[in-house]
Amino acid sequence: MRTGRKLKQGKEDTVMNVALTIQERLKDLRVERGLTLEQLEQRTGISKSALGSYETEDYKDISHTRIVTLAKFYSVSADYLVGADRKQKTPKRRSCRPAFE
Repeated sequence: MRTGRKLKQGKEDTVMNVALTIQERLKDLRVERGLTLEQLEQRTGISKSALGSYETEDYKDISHTRIVTLAKFYSVSADYLVGADRKQKTPKRRSCRPAFE
């Protein structure tokens, strides 16, 4: 997984810890899992054209519902997808048991 992008500074290439965009995160997650856009479409119910547009720099707006759907599918938090959290982690599930018994 990428943690930064290469940026040219003068004659030297350096890797800086630049936050990944939502487009890069979505593509990285799909590629890491070895999925094509067609396979992802079948598994999420989101059209291939929409999924492809989410991974490009010219993406259309992604609805909250779609972000949640993709986060659940990839087992990451929605915060991770939108860049609010740099760590790729699964959201914690809370117990439904009453706090006081």
